[in-house]
Amino acid sequence: MIKILKDIYNFIRLKKNEKKFKLGFFSESNFIYEYLEPYILNKISKQKILILSFEELDKSYLDKESVFVFKTKIFQELVFLTLKLKYLYSSTPDLNFTIFKKSKFSNCKYIYLSHTPVSMTLIYRKNSFDHFDAVQVTNEYQYKEMKEIIIKNNLKTKVFKSRYLFIKKQEEKILSKNFQWDLIIAPSWNSSFYKTKCHILLNNLLKEKNLSFKLRPHPMSYKKGEITKKELVNLDINVDDDPIIDFQKYNFLISDWSGIFIEYSLIFKKKAFLINTPKKMVNKNYDNFENKPIEITLRNILGNSYDISAISNIIEEINDLKKSSNVNLDSQFNEILKNKFY
Repeated sequence: MIKILKDIYNFIRLKKNEKKFKLGFFSESNFIYEYLEPYILNKISKQKILILSFEELDKSYLDKESVFVFKTKIFQELVFLTLKLKYLYSSTPDLNFTIFKKSKFSNCKYIYLSHTPVSMTLIYRKNSFDHFDAVQVTNEYQYKEMKEIIIKNNLKTKVFKSRYLFIKKQEEKILSKNFQWDLIIAPSWNSSFYKTKCHILLNNLLKEKNLSFKLRPHPMSYKKGEITKKELVNLDINVDDDPIIDFQKYNFLISDWSGIFIEYSLIFKKKAFLINTPKKMVNKNYDNFENKPIEITLRNILGNSYDISAISNIIEEINDLKKSSNVNLDSQFNEILKNKFY
């Protein structure tokens, strides 16, 4: 009852003030906000912007009068259907296929901002970008995929190249090489990481080598019931539950199919360690595209991959690297980071 009363109040407040805004951002959660933040800060410095969210946003620099939070589905959908803006930026795909729908009362332009450098096909539904007026791409692989999507789906969507500002934001935080923890384990969701007991195996092996670590479950892994916080606590596994990862804390990265391995490579200019769990695959027709997903193409260039049966080799290599502190990268690694990312 309290939620719907608050939504009624915020909806009335929004409609009274909507004419003050030409541009807005939809940030459905604090997790997504961290990726949108650099773009929001750029716009705030130039004009008044509206922010829609499904969660309270605790940012002191935001004008509270410009932030509108809706927590009930009826008002979440109503807000989008009645929105009167000139431009709306979002990192939420599937426009018009979910509660996130285009306005019936304005010719608002919808612009998608990438919150990951990974493929536009493999982890997204077939028509995820069909109703956006423009889509940002942060690397050459995404650019080629979006061009192919536009042709296959007969779209008028514009593609624009842009630097992945989340990386710049993270790079500015890396002040030293004095890491608090040896490594972070950050698997994707829907990849059978927990079903195959990788977290238990890693926990045992890392503790045997006295390597400090935290496990960072994807928010969707909690939501989909792949793992619970209680299960991890019972296994005596330290958990990183911060809204956004702080790369400054960790020296090495272990993942599976998460795009975080690309972010890690861009920030530290070194390889991640990747476990060959089953792929996270939302679009099973991804192989119908000529341009192959970046997370497959670059998997063994920006990272080193291992079968589940060889996880112990990962721990041995990390232990050796920690002692030697030498990172030898091939020329192809550096060339890709320099020439393929905007």
